[in-house]
This record gives sequence, C-alpha cells and structure tokens, in this order.
Amino acid sequence: MTTRNQYAYMFHSLACGICRVALDDSFTLLYANPFYYHIYGYTPQSAMEYGFDNVKYILPAPVFHRVRTEALQHVKKQERFFELEFQGVHRNGEDLWLLVRCTYDPEDGESILCVLMDIAVHKQLEDQLRMSMEESRMAFQLTDKLMYSFDIEECRLTLPPQISEDFDLPQIMYGVPMSIVNAGTVEKDSIPEFIRFYNAMLSGEPHGYSEVKKCKKDGTCCWYAAKYSMIYDKAGKAKRAIISCEDITKQKEKEFVYSKWRQYFKTKEGKTIGYYEYDLTLDRHMEGVGDTPPEYLKTLKRYTDTVPYIAEHFVGDEDRERFYRFFDRNRLLTLFYDGQDEDVIEYRRIEQETIIWVRASLRMAEDPTTGHIKMFMMTMNIDAEKKKTLRLQKLVETDEMTGLLKRETFIRKVNDCLKMQDYVIRHAFLLLDIDEFKQQNDTYGHQFGDQVIRDTAELLKSSLRKHDICGRLGGDEFMVFLNGVSSQERVLPRIQQLCEKLHREYAKKGSVSCSIGVAFYPQNGTDFEQLYHNADIALYEAKRAGRSNYKLFQK
Repeated sequence: MTTRNQYAYMFHSLACGICRVALDDSFTLLYANPFYYHIYGYTPQSAMEYGFDNVKYILPAPVFHRVRTEALQHVKKQERFFELEFQGVHRNGEDLWLLVRCTYDPEDGESILCVLMDIAVHKQLEDQLRMSMEESRMAFQLTDKLMYSFDIEECRLTLPPQISEDFDLPQIMYGVPMSIVNAGTVEKDSIPEFIRFYNAMLSGEPHGYSEVKKCKKDGTCCWYAAKYSMIYDKAGKAKRAIISCEDITKQKEKEFVYSKWRQYFKTKEGKTIGYYEYDLTLDRHMEGVGDTPPEYLKTLKRYTDTVPYIAEHFVGDEDRERFYRFFDRNRLLTLFYDGQDEDVIEYRRIEQETIIWVRASLRMAEDPTTGHIKMFMMTMNIDAEKKKTLRLQKLVETDEMTGLLKRETFIRKVNDCLKMQDYVIRHAFLLLDIDEFKQQNDTYGHQFGDQVIRDTAELLKSSLRKHDICGRLGGDEFMVFLNGVSSQERVLPRIQQLCEKLHREYAKKGSVSCSIGVAFYPQNGTDFEQLYHNADIALYEAKRAGRSNYKLFQK
C-alpha cells in the first residue's frame, strides 16, 4: 500500500470529520472522509445525490456567512492554525454544535484542511454549568450573603462589586490576607482571626469558618461571618476557595447584650436573696443557672406558677397587687418588644415572720441562639437603706409637730387621685380649723395651744380610713380628703361624728371644738384649687352659723 493510500485509509477510519475546502464563495469540498458526512446525517453517496458538495449547502445562510468571514480573516493574517465554533443542522433538522480546527498553508493559499468534532454534549454541559452558576448567583442575591473567590496559587481574592465599593478596595486583590489587613479594613482585634482563616485556605484545609469585624470607608464597623469550601484539581491540589459571607452585626449585638447581662448577674450569685433566670418565651425556670432554688420552688417549673406562689407566701399585703402587675409575663414581654429591657420594683417581703424591704431588679435579653426572651432576676435586701430613705422622706413630707402631711405633699397626693378623672367615683374634701384658737392660745399659753393642735391631729388620724389623706395647712388649719365615698348622703353621718369627736373638754380650760367646710368631687370641683376654694366658703358659713359644726358648699 502506498503512503498516499495509507493516509487515505487512516482518514477514512477516524471518528472525526476531516475535509479540505476551497477558499471560494461556497467553500467547495475538495475532500471529505465518511465521518464528515456522518456528522450531518449523510453518507458520501447520499451527499453526492443531494448536491452536498460544499459547506454552504449544509449551513444556514447567516451561519455560513459568519464562518466564511472569520476563516478568511484568519487566512488574511497568515495564521496557520485557528479554530471556529458554530451551529450546524443535522439532516433530521436537529441543531448541531461543531468545533472546527483549521490548518492553512500559505504556500498553497487556495484551501484549508479542517477537522470537525461534534461538541453538542460539551455544550450541553456548559449550558447546564452556566445555568447552575446563574441560579447560584440569583440565590445569593435573594439572601444577605455575598460570594467571594480566592485563588490559592496567586493569593488573589475577587470581591463582589458592592463590597469593593463599601470598603474602598480594588475588585481584585492580590497578596491576601496581608494586603487587606494593610488596607486597614479589618478591625485591630479581629486581625489574628482574619489571618488564621486565610492561612487555613492556603494550607489546603477543605472547609473553614470565621467571624471578624471590618470597618467600611464611611467609618462604620460591622461583624461578618464567612465560611469557605475548597476546590481541588485532579491531583488533589488546592486550587480555589469559594467563600460565602454575611453581615451578622445584629446577631453580634444580641450576643453582646445577652452576655453582658449574664455576666453582670453572675457576679451577684450568692450575694443576694435570690438570683434566677427564666425563659419568658417558654414560660419556664432555667435550671442549672443562678442560685439553687429553695425546696418549695423546685417543683414549680413554670414562671407563671412561681410568681403567684411567691406573692402569696412572701410579699406583704400592701404590695401584693403591685407585685402581681410588675411580674406579669405578658407585661414583661410587651415591655421588651417596646424597647425597654430592664425594670425594678421595691416591695415589702416576709422573711421568717419579719418584714423587710427588698429590691427586685430584672433585665431581659433575646437569646442569640434560640431567639427566646430570657429574663435575669435578682432580689437584694435593701431594708436598712430603704428605712433610712423613708425616714428622710417622712421628715420632708410630714409636719414635725403632728405627723400629718405638709401642705405641698397633701396637695400632690390629692392631685394624684384626681388625675384619674373618673366622675363616677365621689370624693369629699374637708377644710377645718379650731374654733377661737387664738384666744385659747393667748389665754392658756403656747404649750396648751400646741397640745390642742397635736390632739386634733390624733383625733383626725384615728377617725380616717387607711386610704384617706390628712394634712396640716399651718397654725390651727387642717385638710382632709375622703378618698372614694359611696354617696354624699352616706358620708354625712361620718362628718357629723367627726365634728362631735373633735369637740372635747380640757380640765380647767374649758371646751375645744372645730368647724368644718365640705366640698364634693366632682359636683363642687374637679381639681384641688376648686375644691379648696369651695370648702373654704363652706367653712366660713359654718363659723358664721355658730361654730362647732359643719356646712356643705352651696352654689
């Protein structure tokens, strides 16, 4: 077999299309092996029958024009080897993807030798990969995460455009991690962790995670969580790491607040009456943290069971209702979601048959892991300081001679009651003074006068209910506020009894009596000034009517 025949046999046996085409207007086929025709769905015989003797015949006109133009440009540049990629059409109408590697001999100049390969499968995989990457890109856009690419050999980091803009960095950074550290992007305390993260990639570790604080060009600093996965070549060498990153600043702030409160209260363990933690979301006591609960509390797992038990067994009667309201679970959760994470209450606590003042302080924080609202509660003994404060307060608010409220304190407490603006509730305002006090004081001396004032105050206090208010205006004048009376008719006997009680005898000094003027809320006034003014008018009428009696304000 001659060498020429050997080459012809070899070309005919190859599983790829081989042809030589003339560089004319239709790219006439000067030679084509059987597989060339097979690619398009023909045999050499059927191709001749249909006139398939040039490239123009088999390609759509726009495709042929582009292929011919590109080929002639390569020929014009005297390029000996070049490639073309285009879509052809199979005989059955299906599209083909073809890669053509061309050889051009300038000495021949009239034709090119072409090798055709069907790359449809390759193109399909390429499209699938492109679509997969596009889906991944779109998925990342729908989250708060960002994607980076880090080339291991070149220490090259490709940044997303937004990150490049926010941190005033080139979109492609070389010499990472130190180039980013030197740019001042990483907060000082986070630099060791940032370097460790990239060193793990450079050493070829398959996966990694890191949290670092970075500073933007506008001066704001944010926390970022990053994790990577490594891509290896066929030889198992680390080539590239894909890094996903997200802003976790809010999460870090929650962790900081949560940790701060836990640490603060932990330092108080064992130094208080009690320190406990509760999960308000789950309504339960957190076991294993804080002080060990006493035996009577160990069986109470729910927070809403613990509060009423403590209220009924350890809280003084005067403060029990206020205690319930303060520790109400719904109130606390509402308080937290409204932006208030701490509160404090002082109340009287029953301890071994004695009553002491305690202060319960609580802080609430969101658990960064579960999202539950946790409450840290600490109760401290403040009996000594509270009693000292109450003594000082009493000195400021009460009249030294009688123990009754001073004018300013009396007015404030009355106004607090009137703030409710509840016109269904009735109140009675009494203004009274001691009849002919100046004459008695002048006749029997100041010591007797002071005794009469003190006795009058004691009679008033012993005649009033716990929630009534009594004060001394000064001299021999007093004020009484009967807080919440059922009706005018029912309270009048009480006022009459009070008037009679205030009339008493002193040996060798005669009798002492009081006159009273009465105004009612709301018909005679809805604030202190109106009630005082109208009670004063009624008091004048009582004096004019002979003293030692009372008069109601009449319009």
